[in-house]
Amino acid sequence: MKHTLPIFNWSLGRLLDTEPDSLKKARISIIFTILIFSLIKGAVALPGAFYAGQDLQLFRIILLLAIFSALFKILLAHRKYAANIGMILIWVGLFLTWSNAFVTAQTINIATIQVVVMIILSSFYLVNWRWALVYSFLGILPVSILLMVGEEVRLVKIDPNQLASPFYEIIVVLNFLTIVIAHFLYYQALNRSVSEKEALNLQLQQAVKEANMAVQSKADFLSTMSHELRTPLNSVIGMTQLLLNSPYTEEQSENLKIVNFSAMNLHMLINDILDFNKMESDKLTLEAIPVDLHRLVNNICLGMRFQAEEKGLELNVIIDERLKDQQVITDPTRLTQIIHNLLGNAIKFTHSGSVSIALDVLETEDDSITINFSIADTGIGINIEQQALIFEAFIQASSSTTRNFGGTGLGLAIVRRLLALFGSDVQVKSSEGQGSEFYFDISFSLSGPGNEVTETDDRLEYDISSLRVLVVEDNPINSLLLKKIFSNWNNLPVFTLNGYEAIEEVEKNEYDVILMDIHMPLLDGYATARIIREMTDVSKASIPIIALTASVSNDLYNKIKSVGMNDYINKPFNSDDLYRKLKNIGSRTHDVLVEMPG
Repeated sequence: MKHTLPIFNWSLGRLLDTEPDSLKKARISIIFTILIFSLIKGAVALPGAFYAGQDLQLFRIILLLAIFSALFKILLAHRKYAANIGMILIWVGLFLTWSNAFVTAQTINIATIQVVVMIILSSFYLVNWRWALVYSFLGILPVSILLMVGEEVRLVKIDPNQLASPFYEIIVVLNFLTIVIAHFLYYQALNRSVSEKEALNLQLQQAVKEANMAVQSKADFLSTMSHELRTPLNSVIGMTQLLLNSPYTEEQSENLKIVNFSAMNLHMLINDILDFNKMESDKLTLEAIPVDLHRLVNNICLGMRFQAEEKGLELNVIIDERLKDQQVITDPTRLTQIIHNLLGNAIKFTHSGSVSIALDVLETEDDSITINFSIADTGIGINIEQQALIFEAFIQASSSTTRNFGGTGLGLAIVRRLLALFGSDVQVKSSEGQGSEFYFDISFSLSGPGNEVTETDDRLEYDISSLRVLVVEDNPINSLLLKKIFSNWNNLPVFTLNGYEAIEEVEKNEYDVILMDIHMPLLDGYATARIIREMTDVSKASIPIIALTASVSNDLYNKIKSVGMNDYINKPFNSDDLYRKLKNIGSRTHDVLVEMPG
């Protein structure tokens, strides 16, 4: 918007075009109006004072006309002068009030009262409220003095020179017009400003509504994409694990390990993206499960060792002996995610040498233990300037890092945010070309006796032949995968394609457990579970239901509990986790529901 005007500008419209604010436009218009009417009043009063021979009045009118003319031209030159001109007009008004009261008229007349009113109004319209109070007091003071004294108070010994009729009456009318127009201009601007604010509020409400819809759409999109991505991935990982447990040649073994490694990496990437979204919404919480840290870390490194060996790197695992057979209460999934991200980065950015993970007990108390985790490598390193950036989402140390090594730039951001949930933070020691070390401390509560460790037990005997299982799954590949897995466990489940078929099966036959897919046509898993729980037959209504879901809904736990499901397993799932849950159910009577973990 253009702020400067030609030096000989005489257009108020051009001046107002340079001011975007409605109230400031009104102030400029009020000042312009006061100046115009002041010049008109001066032009009316001048011949009256001249013909009446009122020299003092004549001198005052000529002086004021000169001042008003100069102010009028300055105002039209630039809007920045408006505030100062408004202040000068108020002082001119005070001059007129005091001179009328004690010099020229030497009494209170209607013209003096009008000027006082204009001073009060103009002060609040044109300056801040503190100065407005001061100017209002100075305008009222001479009138109050004359009222209290009750007689004429003369500052100079001259006869009163009140403007002669009809010039005086014309001035009074013009004063009234000035007051009315100033009010009109201000309240017109005020109403316009209120209307603009209301319009902006409506736009803001619409924007908030659209933003909420966008957030919901984003959540729905992520949930849908999670299901669509995880469902086929579940089949890939499951089938690969089945093949790895079958006889194969050395060449097939290498190929299967590559497929399994790639699938698990894709799974971890999907989890990173979805978990980052949860953390952005502050929806991510930690589970509290007994965990053998020694076994957990070794299992993580076992999965990463193939990646390290492929690059010719040595992967060292150094775990404090005091952690052997020691159980702590923590969230194994999130802790695995932290270690996997840091180890994955260390391997990715190391061309030769070694990668090491070390767990060292810092402090042990009766019910807690503090452990230092350290992941070190002999890789490319990070200079000091870039160390502050690497923990930001979607940012890597440099553009060449992205080109040469790939990656989303989410790993370290997720590590930092997950560690914040553990009450910790990650630190880094590194220099360019000299490798890096990422380390953090976590305090864990110790697990009491009798708690079951959740990690995979190599000594499991896979046999659930006595368990009657109903599987509700609409995806034929997932059904085939489950059929093969259960076949290895000496079990032949009954399969149904949707909720209606499942309800019919439950009504006709007896089952010990139901594995329920969530997203199904016709009748989804939630509705199906709710109908089963409302059956009149208590034994059927209390059948344990485990949800098999690829959903990442932030309130998945609450949804599952609200419809009466007992447990859930996320796809892709670990077959040993599923076996353990089923084995646990098999050891209980039908009227005891499986408790939800966490």
